[in-house]
Amino acid sequence: MNKSRALKILGLDGTEEARTVKRKYRKLMHEYHPDNSESDDSELAAKINTAYEVIMKDFDVGHDKHHNTQKRPATKRSTKTKNWNAKENKNAYCVRPILHEVEDYEGESIGTIEIARGKYVWSKDEEFSLFLKSLYETSKELLDNARPTLFFEPPAVIKQKYLADITYLLTGQFIDSTLTLNELAVMDASAYKIDAMVELEPNVPVPKAGSFLYPAGVSNHRLYLRNNGGQIAGYLSFKDDRLYYVIIPLFEQKKAQVKIVVADNAKATRSRKKYAEIDLWVKLIEDQNSAIDNTNRKIDELLEKYAKEGL
Repeated sequence: MNKSRALKILGLDGTEEARTVKRKYRKLMHEYHPDNSESDDSELAAKINTAYEVIMKDFDVGHDKHHNTQKRPATKRSTKTKNWNAKENKNAYCVRPILHEVEDYEGESIGTIEIARGKYVWSKDEEFSLFLKSLYETSKELLDNARPTLFFEPPAVIKQKYLADITYLLTGQFIDSTLTLNELAVMDASAYKIDAMVELEPNVPVPKAGSFLYPAGVSNHRLYLRNNGGQIAGYLSFKDDRLYYVIIPLFEQKKAQVKIVVADNAKATRSRKKYAEIDLWVKLIEDQNSAIDNTNRKIDELLEKYAKEGL
């Protein structure tokens, strides 16, 4: 297998760092490994393994990593916070940590450290998974500080619901829609063009290529789409998970207009669920109201409610 073919199988462009390649490999193997209950595609799993070995050869530096078991300790970094080179949202509810993953010599993660703290919005220099982790930890800290006493904690399932809601609200404050879409989408005329999918409802026929879909409303942070006949076809999904945290809040805040065209009418499955690929155009609407103040108020209300849970 040549490198060009390997890159295509893994969905890479050849500019990724080793840890990015490893994450993509693990994600694909989780989905297609024969032992995974969601997939039995053993032939594709074998191709993914071979492609991974081909790509990783470029990251070997004069030694055989399969036979060199000696590991160097992870580079020590100062945990003293410093300024982070990113835009800040001065009106955000609170500051958050910027986390950095520490790896050993073979590129395996051995933990995370805080390298900065502030009201910084997400940029491509920050691993998105660590961005979400920082917001989750911030939400947990807010909840812990909201309780008047630690002698009684609400049931875990209740606390997790508050954690999820506050984390989602904070995410909207620390993602700049324009900056992020400039990174993740393509400008087409006056709108951003995004490759997306519609996760189809059971018993709903796959829409025809070229047909239009329309927003039917947001429920539980999912944007549902309807077809020309008014039937709910399914909900909007993305190949790049980061877009979920950009597009859905825009609809919840009524800050976007869209055009949705079915790109491929071939029936397909994704984790045993039918979907259809779509072309999505998003046009941002100038915000006349203070979404920041509204979000801060919602967070305050959630914290006040949590403080009274079970008391």
